[in-house]
Amino acid sequence: MSTVDALLRDLNPAQRAAVQTIHGPVLVLAGAGTGKTRTITYRITYLLRKGIPPAHILALTFTNKAAQEMRERVHALSGRATRDMQISTFHSFGLRILREHARAAGLHPHFSIYDTNDQLTLVKKALRGISVSWKKFRAEEILAAMQAARSPDSDQLILPPRDALETTVIQSVWERYRAALRAANAVDFEDLLQLPLRLFTCEPRIRKQYREQFTHILVDEYQDTNLLQFKLLYELAREHRNICVVGDDDQSIYGWRGAEVRNILDFERHFPGATLVRLEETYRSTAIILDAANAVIHRNSARKEKRLWTARKGGLSIRCLVAADELSEAELVVADLLDRRAKRNLPYSACAILLRMNTHTRPFEEVLRRYRVPYVVVGGTQFYDRKEIRDFLAYLRVLVNPQDDEALLRIINVPPRGIGETTVERLAAHAAQTGRPLYECLATPPTDHVQPAAARSLVFLHHFLEDFRRGLPKEQPAALARALWNALDYRKELETSARTTEEITNRLANVEALLEAIATYERRSSQPSLEDYLQFITLLRNDDDEELEDGKVPVMTIHASKGLEFSCVYLACCDQGILPHAKSVALPGGLEEERRLFYVAMTRARDELTISYPRTRVRYGQVEPRHPSEFLKDIPAHLLEWHHNADQEQPSEEETASYLARLRSALR
Repeated sequence: MSTVDALLRDLNPAQRAAVQTIHGPVLVLAGAGTGKTRTITYRITYLLRKGIPPAHILALTFTNKAAQEMRERVHALSGRATRDMQISTFHSFGLRILREHARAAGLHPHFSIYDTNDQLTLVKKALRGISVSWKKFRAEEILAAMQAARSPDSDQLILPPRDALETTVIQSVWERYRAALRAANAVDFEDLLQLPLRLFTCEPRIRKQYREQFTHILVDEYQDTNLLQFKLLYELAREHRNICVVGDDDQSIYGWRGAEVRNILDFERHFPGATLVRLEETYRSTAIILDAANAVIHRNSARKEKRLWTARKGGLSIRCLVAADELSEAELVVADLLDRRAKRNLPYSACAILLRMNTHTRPFEEVLRRYRVPYVVVGGTQFYDRKEIRDFLAYLRVLVNPQDDEALLRIINVPPRGIGETTVERLAAHAAQTGRPLYECLATPPTDHVQPAAARSLVFLHHFLEDFRRGLPKEQPAALARALWNALDYRKELETSARTTEEITNRLANVEALLEAIATYERRSSQPSLEDYLQFITLLRNDDDEELEDGKVPVMTIHASKGLEFSCVYLACCDQGILPHAKSVALPGGLEEERRLFYVAMTRARDELTISYPRTRVRYGQVEPRHPSEFLKDIPAHLLEWHHNADQEQPSEEETASYLARLRSALR
């Protein structure tokens, strides 16, 4: 048997068709749990075995974790290193293009990438600088409005009709925001896609270079692409047309951040003659869960027809728990989870609590703590968002890009060195008047406006940073970073902000972990540099992947659960107005996206799915009656199990209390 035949033997007929169709456009509709990643990695391996050079393959996905898994699985299948292959996120691919053509994109080399926190800082500064009552406007809302209104083809905003004052504010903030980015030689995440697209449309030479290099393109999670990503792919693939996109329109749940479900629905129009392959056999959920999920999602009209099925036999009914109020619901869910876990001898991490919004975690956390159940709220403060980590990374950013004003302002008095806000304001004014970068002004501060002691501190900081900047070409990143950390008296900063000695110790340990991470990066990189590491880590912080913890019950939003699976899933807070969410339903296409969200939650479950909701909620101090989600009505009645008499639509409060008492008794 040939190696190609052996490879194909591991696949079902639909997967095999997706792998073997390597010429022309291919749309693979991959339902939940149908072996999507296996299909993609086998297709890449098949391309290699058919003689396609690794450097001609481009595989794009949405998170670094997914890209790394793809690389590892291709390496295991093919036995070949994936270094010559571009397997990465869209943003990493855009970064590669900007690195290779920085000046053509209007950038100087060694540019910074601003993450969401940096962007919000610029927006807040712009709001303070314009002549309006800026406190009326939330920076997060202004940033979201700007991102939604960005033109894919220019540096302009296309704002929908809205209040005249709000329009003026957003436009003014945008102009200041873009000017600040240019002054700092920085880009934001949208620029990592928009600037390469502009190069492709305005520089035929550059477009030709990448078209000729990447003759075979694969895209994972295509239903999550936005307009910019589609245009980038179209420019690359429109001539050779060897593009394979894999996704599931039924799992398109990111419309609120720009994902366009029409990209996957209209793929065959964008690439006429495309081959359509449906992956419908799933290896995850029971037949009962799939029948219920199919019944729900079939109510959507904007979708590609597919019906998931499984060879698994049997399965438990979907259980619906109805509680008196929010706290009772949490008690009911947690007690039931513990009962199920004990009966099936499951680890805590096999049972997940999914919620429409993270604002609903409080009662569940309260009950989990009361029962002493180990749990993790997925999506809390991440490692790279901790203050001490952001502080030290800001030092490294200034070494690489002295024009990065936001990084410099963050550390100008961290740890404390006697440089107050008034000094910083006068230094910034001096920089603006002289037309010089803020960093340069550290060396020659305006002594007529700055106190002598503060001026000496500014000069000292400049000398301190320059000493380490001189080491950039000679020192390896890990050694330079550790030397910088050892030279900083950061404990002084912690003593002013930490509450306990233990907190100081933990936060110092966090920075030590960062230094070790830099050393690990250095060992794994063929050409390590501090600039490369900082750009890598900024992209990593933009990942959607959430970290789970062994031995702990994950509590998370449905959005965070996408791509994951659990033996037991508790889909809580399923009352009308929460799921579907009232605000989302009011938007065009909102109800269908909310139904897709419900579908995604259902298909996270392998063996057991339990849905719950409260009969009442307290809002603004008033007790409100609640009703079950309309999506529950889409599930055939014979697939549902209510823990009460069959002729009742839902249990009474007495029955709910009795059921809870029985569960608690079983746990004693």
